Amino acid sequence: MEKNIKMRYPTYLKEFSCIGGKCTDSCCIGWDIDIDKVTFKQYTKVKDKEMKKMFQQNIHINDYYLSPDVDYGKAKLKTGKRCAFLDECNYCIIYSKIGEEYLSNVCTCFPRIINKVDVCYEISLDVACPEAARIILLKEEGIEFKESEETLGKHIISSDIETSSKEYDSSPIKYLKEIRELSIKIIQNRKFNLSKRLYILGDFIKKLEEELEYNYSNAPRFIMEYDMNSVDYEREQLNYIVQMEFFKSMLNFLNVSNDVDSLSFKEHTKEIITGFKFNEDEDISKHSELYIKAFEDYTEKFMNSNSYIFENYLVNFMYNYLFPFSDSESIFDGYSMLLVRYSFIRFYLVGKYLNNKQDNKENIVEFIQSFSKTIEHHRTYLDDSINYMKENKLDNLEFTKKLL
Repeated sequence: MEKNIKMRYPTYLKEFSCIGGKCTDSCCIGWDIDIDKVTFKQYTKVKDKEMKKMFQQNIHINDYYLSPDVDYGKAKLKTGKRCAFLDECNYCIIYSKIGEEYLSNVCTCFPRIINKVDVCYEISLDVACPEAARIILLKEEGIEFKESEETLGKHIISSDIETSSKEYDSSPIKYLKEIRELSIKIIQNRKFNLSKRLYILGDFIKKLEEELEYNYSNAPRFIMEYDMNSVDYEREQLNYIVQMEFFKSMLNFLNVSNDVDSLSFKEHTKEIITGFKFNEDEDISKHSELYIKAFEDYTEKFMNSNSYIFENYLVNFMYNYLFPFSDSESIFDGYSMLLVRYSFIRFYLVGKYLNNKQDNKENIVEFIQSFSKTIEHHRTYLDDSINYMKENKLDNLEFTKKLL
């Protein structure tokens, strides 16, 4: 009998259920399909003759597995990187023929993300799933959190952190919960526009980094007393040109034509190349007026009226990926990469707007889902981005202000 555990989760979690073959971007297409050891052994003992033959032909042990609970085995992929157990209507044959209990840990869990912080299991959803993205991003009231005691079932722990552990006695991870809680409060403070909230967050993270370096034990008090109302911020129009130069470099790291499998993201990329006139052999500064007007128009017509969508994306990411330790133990790196993700999304949306002359909230949600599925699972993009920023001395608050 499974025991109850302490859980913390966004209230949207209870609204989600997989829509299977109706999904517009199936998680069974385009990704490797991992099988944990327990499930792999289950497949070898199946009595159903048809399924037994399918398993014999389409699963194999992964010689390079990293965890027996995750990728001990793999399923073969068909043309178009389709899982071998996906039928012509995009429904899982394993699920329909022999039941949910035969799904691997990965297949059971996605799009759920589970982290264990101290004694609490934190559960949320990944916006890389279209149905999850729709539920999460379209919540106009914002994301709220709840705690309860429930059974967990099949699961994979992404991160397991005991903040009171001695190994974190000199690490900012010791204050993970306090840092993330205030960071989310800043992003959800609708008294400020979203650009100012992001700048305030950068100011908080930078000052906290300094506090941790010079007076580590005072960090909890610093977090408690931080005044977000005291931060001054004004956005400069010319920053858009700096963004264009930066994200044109970021596009090269993505190498969309060779390293990205998503057909929808490839199409999005074609649209922005046309919209921003990147296919013309000219210095982008020649189109500065076009870019400035496009960013201003898009902000006025779509960003401001749908700011809750971007707020929800940021808050969900921060909760899922243990912000600001999402990309490294450097808390400012975590902030920088959060801002890069947000401004890269806006960069793509503005380019698409230039190409299509229109947009709506459903299209915004669809793009963020495609972006998340591509970027968060790209082999090298995030590391390349951090390294590029460090090599060009862009990992500072002045540059991040330019991205806003």
